[in-house]
Amino acid sequence: MKGTLFFIVFFLIFASAMFFIPTPMFPGDTVLALTNIASSGYAAYFGALINGVVYGLVAWIIFMLTMKKIESTASKNSVRNHNKKNKRTR
Repeated sequence: MKGTLFFIVFFLIFASAMFFIPTPMFPGDTVLALTNIASSGYAAYFGALINGVVYGLVAWIIFMLTMKKIESTASKNSVRNHNKKNKRTR
């Protein structure tokens, strides 16, 4: 659930930034050029959506990998603390 919220927030940030500051930026500009949508009146919308999805996914992947690393470290520390506690009581 945290990952979904994280993706939505970053999607909105990047999509709105690309829409309000229309600078050509990879990959949106490249996709528009390859599909000939650049001549359309909706090119700014499509470019903003493409960049929002791509950079939102990149941010989401980084977030998920970081969370897995934190959770695995926390679980290892929990097991270590549990083992130390059991050794003391024996």
